[in-house]
Amino acid sequence: MTFSKSNKQVNTEPGVSRKTAASIGLFGAVSIIIGSTVGVGIFFKNGNIFRNNNGNPWGVLFSWIIAFVVALAIAYSFGEIVTCKTKSANSGLAGWYERLIGYRSGRLVKILLPLLYYGIYILVDAIFFSEAIFNCFSKGKDIDCGNSTMWYIIFVALAGIFVFATLNLFCSKALQKTSNVTTILKFIPLGLVILTGIIFGCINKDQNLFINDNISTIDGKDYSGQFSFTGMLDSLPAIFFAFDSFLIIGNIAGEMKNPNKNIPLSIVVSMVVAGILYLLVTIGQICVGCGSAYAVFDFVFANNATAKSAFHYIISIFIFISIFGVLNSMTMGAIRSFDSAVEEEIIVGSKWMKKVANGKFLMKGFILLSFVTAFYTIIFGIPSGVMNTDQIFDGVSNFIVLAFFGIYAVLSAASIFNRYNGHAPEVIKQKGQIPAAVIGSFGCFFIFGYGLIWQFCGNIVMNANKEFDTWGLFVHIEDGHKLTYAQAAIWFWTMCGIMIVVPFLNELGIKATDKNYNQAFFWQKQNRTINA
Repeated sequence: MTFSKSNKQVNTEPGVSRKTAASIGLFGAVSIIIGSTVGVGIFFKNGNIFRNNNGNPWGVLFSWIIAFVVALAIAYSFGEIVTCKTKSANSGLAGWYERLIGYRSGRLVKILLPLLYYGIYILVDAIFFSEAIFNCFSKGKDIDCGNSTMWYIIFVALAGIFVFATLNLFCSKALQKTSNVTTILKFIPLGLVILTGIIFGCINKDQNLFINDNISTIDGKDYSGQFSFTGMLDSLPAIFFAFDSFLIIGNIAGEMKNPNKNIPLSIVVSMVVAGILYLLVTIGQICVGCGSAYAVFDFVFANNATAKSAFHYIISIFIFISIFGVLNSMTMGAIRSFDSAVEEEIIVGSKWMKKVANGKFLMKGFILLSFVTAFYTIIFGIPSGVMNTDQIFDGVSNFIVLAFFGIYAVLSAASIFNRYNGHAPEVIKQKGQIPAAVIGSFGCFFIFGYGLIWQFCGNIVMNANKEFDTWGLFVHIEDGHKLTYAQAAIWFWTMCGIMIVVPFLNELGIKATDKNYNQAFFWQKQNRTINA
């Protein structure tokens, strides 16, 4: 897709009609970003954040503030980056990488996005979606289907992915409208948690951690309330999960009105709204000394079993709607990323998938999504089912988000050099770009380095056999296995290996199966080909 200087002319890509290409406005873009960003992390990650910080209110609050400042700085810097013209309208992050840094890095990101980021992210979101369904029918906060609990959750998750992916093929526009509705509805449980927590915390000050920071009971365990600097840093990867997906809008740029204006604005607006909501929800939870949305109402209605049960079901339904919206928005962006990757023939088997798709809208993306989901279900789903735990899925999601915030940081730093490079791609410059890029990129590099060097190296040596409770979703499966620090480290370094190996396997697969392939691999210069 190309834009004229006035942004009025739009040339759509194959399979996207001229009408569809201009169907998403600013509100729609904000709805899609908030729909894919808000609704998972804030509901299910705060229990871990509270535990990491020993229930200390300032540690919890500072964790969110630090992550918000870094994420907002990165997002703001992308407000300028996204205005550079790319070869493909829906190429998003990979297209910006190619334009600002170069062909090889752009191709590498093009491979990593569908084969790693979206492949894992969609599966994890679907696990959240599945657990939300099960939780609607549970009598308490725990799900107990015996030793097969996780197998049931995985099965329902895969069914959810299939349904959403199929709907994108036949009623994509309806899903966009659904995203607008679910975005509005998810503000209901958030508002209830905020108001209930703050009001009840002001009335009953004994449980307010801002006043009594030595009282904190989370998931039945008592915590000291002591401030922990390392606990605050340990919390940041999980919090980043709550801010990620803001660049999903880049994958549907070809379907937006006035993208050069609406994409940057929608990113910044969405991140500000998300950040304010997250901080208010966290304050509400601190006010009643609880690390989850359920715990807030369980505590408030501790002496009224009927009200407690009623609110459990009400919040469960709204949380399900919220995650429904997240999975819907994520699938919309992911299937387009997959489709674009196959169209450009950068994924092994692309020519075969194009032939099978036979020109049907998004069918190429559907086929690739199916293969990638199956691959990661085997890698992560089988061990999770055998161990009856959701910690592995939560852990790999944290890694993916942390790794890609590092990737965002590289591009953010590159935008600074772009300002002083006479031959750099043209962008629409914005005020405050350089300080935002410096803060965002430095923050991401520091947090990623901390996790790499300390959290999963040095810390493991001292706590190898200790229970690792930083990972785990909002439900706690009865009789489920709890990972140790050593086991968590194994999964972390397994993800590092997958991130390095998968792109090479993809390129070698293309080289072995397509002797006439005429694109350069990511280790080659753009003017070289396989046969060169």
